[in-house]
Amino acid sequence: MEKQMTTKVNSRCYRFSGVVFEPESRSLIWSDSSVTTLSYEECRLLEMLCHHAGEVISSRVLFASTTLSDSSYSQHQNTLCSLLGKSYRDGEKVLPLDMVGDFGYRVSLPQRTYQKSHPPAAVSDEQAEAVDLALSPPVVEEQKESSHILGKASALLICLGVFGFLLYTLHTI
Repeated sequence: MEKQMTTKVNSRCYRFSGVVFEPESRSLIWSDSSVTTLSYEECRLLEMLCHHAGEVISSRVLFASTTLSDSSYSQHQNTLCSLLGKSYRDGEKVLPLDMVGDFGYRVSLPQRTYQKSHPPAAVSDEQAEAVDLALSPPVVEEQKESSHILGKASALLICLGVFGFLLYTLHTI
C-alpha cells in the first residue's frame, strides 16, 4: 500500500485596526464580526499590497503581477475601484488602502501579520470576546450618517479620478 504525504498549509492573515484580511477565505472580517467577501481579483490585489505593506506599487506593476491573462487593463482599474470602495465601513475608511497620487497604491503596515493554522484551534468564548473587544472601535452615533455619506463620496471621487487618468492615458497614446 502506497503512503501519501500531505502538507499542512498556513495562511497569512493581516490585522488592521477594525478589520482583518484573510486571503485564503477572500474575506474582510470587520470588528462587528460581519464579513465582506472579495472577488478573486480583489483578493490577489490586496494580498500583494499587504505583502508589500508600506510600499507604493504602480497600477501597471499590480496589473502585470496579479491580473489573469484574459483581463484587460480597464477591468483591472474597475477591480481597484471596487477594492477601494470596500475599504470603507459605515462611511469610514477602515482598511488603510490608498491611492498615492499618480504613483500607485499602498496599504499601510498592518498592526499584526500572522499565520493561520488549519484546522483552526479551539477558541474559548472568553478569548473570542477579548479579540472582538480589541478590534471594536468606539461608536459615535451622531457622526455615523454624515461620515457614511462622506466615505461613499470619497470612494466615488477616487474612482472617478482613476477613470479620468485612465481615459487621459488612453487618449494620449
